[in-house]
Amino acid sequence: MSELSRRQFLGSTVLGSAALITAAAPAAAAAAEDKKAGAAQKTNTWDVVVVGAGTAGLVCAITAHDLGARVCVIEKCDRPDGNSIYALGTVNAWGTKWQKACGITDSREAFYNDMMKVSAGRADPALTATYTDEIPAAADWLADEIGVKFGKLKMTPWPRLGRGHRVTAEPGMTGGSALIAKLLEAAKKRAIPFFYERKAVALLTGSKGEVTGVKTLNDEEGYRDFYARGGVLIATGGFSANPEMTDRYIGGWAARLALRGSRSTTGENVSLTLPLFAKMVNMDQFHAGPIVSETHVNPADVLNTMQGILVDLRGKRYMDEQNTYVIKAKTTAMNTIENKAYCIVDSKCPVLEKTIAKFDRLHNPYGKADSIEALCKQTGLPLEAVRQSIAAYNKAVDEKTLSQLTPPNSYKKPVKLDTPPYYAVPFEGGMTATFGGPLINTKAEVQTLERKSIKGLYAAGNAAGGLFFRDYIGGSQLGGATVFGRIAAREMVARARKA
Repeated sequence: MSELSRRQFLGSTVLGSAALITAAAPAAAAAAEDKKAGAAQKTNTWDVVVVGAGTAGLVCAITAHDLGARVCVIEKCDRPDGNSIYALGTVNAWGTKWQKACGITDSREAFYNDMMKVSAGRADPALTATYTDEIPAAADWLADEIGVKFGKLKMTPWPRLGRGHRVTAEPGMTGGSALIAKLLEAAKKRAIPFFYERKAVALLTGSKGEVTGVKTLNDEEGYRDFYARGGVLIATGGFSANPEMTDRYIGGWAARLALRGSRSTTGENVSLTLPLFAKMVNMDQFHAGPIVSETHVNPADVLNTMQGILVDLRGKRYMDEQNTYVIKAKTTAMNTIENKAYCIVDSKCPVLEKTIAKFDRLHNPYGKADSIEALCKQTGLPLEAVRQSIAAYNKAVDEKTLSQLTPPNSYKKPVKLDTPPYYAVPFEGGMTATFGGPLINTKAEVQTLERKSIKGLYAAGNAAGGLFFRDYIGGSQLGGATVFGRIAAREMVARARKA
């Protein structure tokens, strides 16, 4: 109120009436706001609200729509930007028509047992059993309803054993991005509404603690609430791109890991559900692999050959080269302060043509020379240290004393480094995805510390915890996202019908 109007107000003969009007104004305004909020809730209430446009979220939205639900998808980026688009695009499944066409014999018991064994027996048995039982139909659904095409299977070493159903993709695309493209196409065909550039910042709850919706924030429009009759699915991925969370839950060394996936997986699965007392499990667990952060080239094929040696930037071996590429990536971050190393191999390495082609295509430097001296000059590695590391390794191969090296080497079929040209392939330890998050049950319902379901709250994909520990059979992340995305949709639609 201006100074002029204040004087007029004080001098008025209707001071009493004006005071009453002024006192009533806040109540009237509040009533108007309540009416406006009620209208907004009525027009922005859905059967199913999905947070995150990755594999789990899109699968859930499509399934819910096809079951007759009114569904929307909320995504904080201007497009799908989760880990799926960086994935090779493999779905781990058994008992499928693709396995049968290739003469691959598998069984429920073998699949379940291998899933549990890979997790060191620490994966949730009920969730693993649910994955095992649901994945054959889920793979069929991806092909028959979504139009996903899988390539021809081939028998592979344990634990994959011909279970990796790779999504076929156009040149220049990953299988994961091809999967997302197919899911987006299916969603568009169904006219499912998407709300991009809206970050979920809090879950809305009712008087009994049930989840009734989600509060979102858009830079231009501000806050907006989305209400759900059947429930809210958290499908935001994990927290691999959140340094504070990786430091808190895994350790400072993990924050040195390069990102192999999305920069958008920043832990909303934790920040949204923790205030509701969700039980967090496996928070220190994650999948890792080699990567070169500048170009995102992946040298895993070379590291998987079990040939050559790994040296740090000081030219010293720092781990047993027999380990899987997952352990090699983690150990590189833990044992080298720079989280940088080289895999030194010679021309006998069987995958060089394939790997070096990727490095050349992405203009990623590497070493290639006919002598160790020239190799070190190219890469900047210290010559004497590298010479000593190679000489000690070659001598141990001849004398069958690899186990006496420091650190020991446990190659089953060691091959000497003695046939030029020599290659120095650079890599860093990288984090693919975190395994930790709110524990779910077999209905994809988020659990509390007391192992009670939070009504109306669901999680799937890497946003959920319990399915993975230590490691997984390749393709299980996309498989799990599909299985539990479908389950969450069925549960939320059924709940919406009862509302």
